[in-house]
Amino acid sequence: MNKNLPEIFAAVENRVNHLGQSWQKFSQEISQYLPETYQPEIQEISTQLAKATEKLLNELHHPTLAIATTGTTSSGKSTLVNLLCGAEIAPVAVSEMSAGVVTIEYSLEKSLVIQQTPGATWECGEWQGISETEICQRLNRVMTSYLDRKQSDPQIACPISLIRYPFRLQSQLQLPPGTKVKIMDLPGLAYVGDEGNANLIRQCREALCLVTYNSAETDQQKINNLLQEVVEQVKELSGSPARMLFVLNRIDVFRVDNHWPESERGYC
Repeated sequence: MNKNLPEIFAAVENRVNHLGQSWQKFSQEISQYLPETYQPEIQEISTQLAKATEKLLNELHHPTLAIATTGTTSSGKSTLVNLLCGAEIAPVAVSEMSAGVVTIEYSLEKSLVIQQTPGATWECGEWQGISETEICQRLNRVMTSYLDRKQSDPQIACPISLIRYPFRLQSQLQLPPGTKVKIMDLPGLAYVGDEGNANLIRQCREALCLVTYNSAETDQQKINNLLQEVVEQVKELSGSPARMLFVLNRIDVFRVDNHWPESERGYC
């Protein structure tokens, strides 16, 4: 993490304060030369600027680092989530398992919240002091139930889950004091376009998005399909490509080649 980040935040705060002071001085001076009818408009601008300044300063004092994870079919996305958390809390399966958005917020106290959504046939509620194993088991049951139910009811609302957990990533980033960190585990590509996921996925457009890709696939048609999944994913998120980091999972399969360095470079 950039050691100058606190200095950058401080510089931005100084500029914001300078902008507010400059506008106050300018508005007072220009008001002397404008008709009285302009005063409400100037006051409205001052009010809106004050609100925007307060919001920005609050975000500078209490910033949030959001990391979103998504990926192609069987790409190891859930494994990546568990790696970031330092614990097995996301269900891992050969077939597509992830459904709905799972938000993981840093907290010293462990808890799981499964929101009550329309048509939910799975257990909803809040569990405090829950173990990693139970978190994983409950999420597994929720996702399995949702995927089974969706076959007969395509319009069923997707599950929404919140995990509070002391994941290890927080302690390793050297972030400024007051920074909040959250990981948003997005659904698989087959479910990312669901209307029920739309509002939560929109929150990810400002996040660092980690897109996992299965590098072990060798069938050209399947490769083309996976690449098309990635293209559709990028379009769906509508975020900046500069905030997307592509993770080539299982890239080590190329090490079995006699000339693996060339094969690996050619693939990348």
